[in-house]
Amino acid sequence: MRVFEPLCQVEKLEISPTQQGAFKRNIWGYHLIVEFWNSPFELLAKAKNIEKALKLAINSFNENNHIKVISYQFQPFGVSAQVNSGRAHIYIHTWPENGYSAIDIIAENKEEAYKILEKLQKILQPKNVYVAEILRGISEDWGET
Repeated sequence: MRVFEPLCQVEKLEISPTQQGAFKRNIWGYHLIVEFWNSPFELLAKAKNIEKALKLAINSFNENNHIKVISYQFQPFGVSAQVNSGRAHIYIHTWPENGYSAIDIIAENKEEAYKILEKLQKILQPKNVYVAEILRGISEDWGET
């Protein structure tokens, strides 16, 4: 059996200010907007599987083992879920009949965000991945006129 690496596209979105003058950003976190395509149906269909995947993906960034998971099981299949560890957050919505999931990963730094993404890829086994990367934060002159 031949194994193929998932196709992965990454787009970096810069949010530019509408104000005049210099712009400096305080980066508070990294937000990855992710689409997984062609994952196996059985991995996306049930809330228990998705909850386990989210816990495994975020676990190494949880220092006090306090992970909060909330999920909703659609009928007959499909899931919306979120997990929060304090340092990172993952939100996912699945359409197993299409092998598709939409995922938001928000973490304190870029390295953590991509480690979470890598773990989710291993668990949910998409054949194609699309990633949009957004730096979260505000300008140093926020509120000044």
